[in-house]
Amino acid sequence: MVRKMSSANVRAFPIDRQVFLVREVAAKLETLHGDKATSFWKAKASELLDHIVGSGKDRTSASDEVRRFFFAVQQEMHMLAADAG
Repeated sequence: MVRKMSSANVRAFPIDRQVFLVREVAAKLETLHGDKATSFWKAKASELLDHIVGSGKDRTSASDEVRRFFFAVQQEMHMLAADAG
């Protein structure tokens, strides 16, 4: 017997808890400064927002998730700076 799952039964793992992605973005931002860092972040945030909305979340919830991701990236960058210092 094959059971079909509806999309209502599938939950996406929150992006702020995807450690590899958080670390990847933090490492990239560590190498960028000023307008380049801002442009990179805006592009990444837009990409993530589109991905989350495409997976079925409403735009407000998706924006909240991207915001939490940003805070996770900032926390990772602070830890990198503390380890370097």
